Amino acid sequence: MGQRHTTCGQRRANTPGRRRLRAALGVAAALALFVHLSGQPAPVIVERDGDRLRLRAPQLDFLTGAPLARLHDGRSVTYVFTASIQVHRGGPWLNSVTREVVFSYDLWEERFSAARRDDPKMAASHLTTAAAEAWCVDLLTLPVRAAPADKAFVVKLACWLREEEAPAAVAPSAGTFTGLLDFFSRKEPSAPPRWEASSLPMRLADLIDKARK
Repeated sequence: MGQRHTTCGQRRANTPGRRRLRAALGVAAALALFVHLSGQPAPVIVERDGDRLRLRAPQLDFLTGAPLARLHDGRSVTYVFTASIQVHRGGPWLNSVTREVVFSYDLWEERFSAARRDDPKMAASHLTTAAAEAWCVDLLTLPVRAAPADKAFVVKLACWLREEEAPAAVAPSAGTFTGLLDFFSRKEPSAPPRWEASSLPMRLADLIDKARK
């Protein structure tokens, strides 16, 4: 009887600890899932419109961080956008399109202006953040004929900041101690920020043609 009582007491003593352990494991699993999901690229929505594939990426927020601070300082920035069609599961790249867009910001109206670098007539102004980002993605239409007719494919979108050529660094004077300190304390320029998004696998036959509605 005494042995049974001891075993029962041990079980009771261990129950709160086990509950705390399970709770901790549950929180850790939820946190790991959140980190995993937050690290995934934002999805690209693909819509067929006649002989073109139009893209939308409502979760792709690139007007943020250092580029946005530069715009708020009254300077312009240039983004490079690419959209590519790839056969699902490591297949070959079939087609891609690239656009460069120059952005500026009106401090009084708090609105963006954007224009294609290679065609300034393709421009828009008085844009909110969401409208400016959507306008850029809308430039990345792809031809339907580039998509495989009998295979699943994905559309991948990438965006990064185009860094202008930096002026050549001035060599410090060999006889200036301050100049030497400045030279050796310089940091390597950081890589420009990059944003990526990818669609879910799809087949051309499954896309409803908006032009036929």
